[in-house]
Amino acid sequence: MKKSAYSLITLMFILVSGLFILGFSVKDQESTKASEPLPQEVSLIVTSSCVPCHTSTGGLLSKAKLNFTEWTNYSADIQKKKAASIYSMLKKGAMPPKEAREANPDIIPSKKQIDIIKKWSQSF
Repeated sequence: MKKSAYSLITLMFILVSGLFILGFSVKDQESTKASEPLPQEVSLIVTSSCVPCHTSTGGLLSKAKLNFTEWTNYSADIQKKKAASIYSMLKKGAMPPKEAREANPDIIPSKKQIDIIKKWSQSF
């Protein structure tokens, strides 16, 4: 009887220890998926082409969809999705919108800049 009680306590200790270690392992993996600031070359493009609308001071709809003021607060998964969406919109020519392009043609990203965004969006 004493031997089975000792075995049960040992088994419980092993299980609890394993869960404890597993918890730290999962937590460490999550921390490696932390959100990242924009790389310098992407930031330059975003600043000239996107920031006028997509920040906390931008239009209501624009900042609701993508707010660069909040970029580092987005999770890594959200950043990945938004980066893919940014590239998709630029590739289609949907961003910057037609009205903004006509009013301010210098905000239109070049092919080289769009390629930089593509490479960045695929790096997640």
